[in-house]
Amino acid sequence: MLVTTTWGGKLLVPTSDLSLMPELVARGTYDVPFTAFVREHIQPGNVAIDVGAHIGLFTLLFAYEVWERGHVIAYEANPQNVRLLRDNVAMNYLEDRVEIVPRAVAAERGTATFLAPQRFQMLGSIQPHRETLVVTDDRADVIDRIEVETEPLDAHVGRFERIDLVKIDVEGAEEKVFAGMSGLLESGVVQRVCFELIRVALGDDWEPFARRLKALEAGGWRFATLPDSGIPESADLDRLLDHGRYSQVAMLRAD
Repeated sequence: MLVTTTWGGKLLVPTSDLSLMPELVARGTYDVPFTAFVREHIQPGNVAIDVGAHIGLFTLLFAYEVWERGHVIAYEANPQNVRLLRDNVAMNYLEDRVEIVPRAVAAERGTATFLAPQRFQMLGSIQPHRETLVVTDDRADVIDRIEVETEPLDAHVGRFERIDLVKIDVEGAEEKVFAGMSGLLESGVVQRVCFELIRVALGDDWEPFARRLKALEAGGWRFATLPDSGIPESADLDRLLDHGRYSQVAMLRAD
C-alpha cells in the first residue's frame, strides 16, 4: 500500500503489518514528538544514523531534512524490510544521500539471530527474549528466525567530523548498540542520540544499560524527554530509570 506522510514523504508499507501500517494509513505520521524533534533539529548538510530503519519512515524524514549536502546511514537487518527500504528510498529519489546497511547493529562484528514477527513487524529484534514480549494471549503472531550479520557503530569512527543524530529503535537491544558505539561517543562527533528506554524489553541488559547511562551522564551527557512540540524537556536520569518506560529519550551532548 502506498501512503503519504504529513511531511511529504511517500512510503510503500506492507498491508500485513499491524504495527506501523495502521498508524500511517490513519494519521499519515508516527511518533509525533520524535518527528517534530527531527524537523526542529536536523538541518541541510547534517549527518544522521537510523538504527533499526524498518521500511524507512525516519530514514526518509532524515534524508528530506539533510538535503543534498547531508548523509543518512540506515541500518536494517530484516531482508524483507530491506527490500521495501530500498524501494522507498529510490521512489523518493533519495539515493544520493542515503546509505543502506543490511545488518543489525551490535557490540561487535559477527552474526546474530533476528526475531522477525510476521504481523507486528516493527517489533523485530536481536534481543533473545523478545519473543515472549511479542506473542501474547491477546496478540497472536508468528516469529521467523533469521541469521543476520552484525556490525558496531564504531565502524564509523573517523569517518565524519560530526554526527548530528543517532536514532536507535531496536526493541530491547539498546545495550548491545551502545556497547558497539562507545568509541564513536568518546570521539566527540555525536551530538544527539534518541532511543527507547523500556525495562521489560531490555531484560537482563537493564542493569548494565542503566550503569552505562549513568557513566555517560558523569561524562557530560544530559538527558531529556520529547513532548509533542519536539522541544527536549530536561529530565533527571534517575527519574527516567525509576520509571523505566519511555518510548523516546534524547541524550544530548552538553554545550
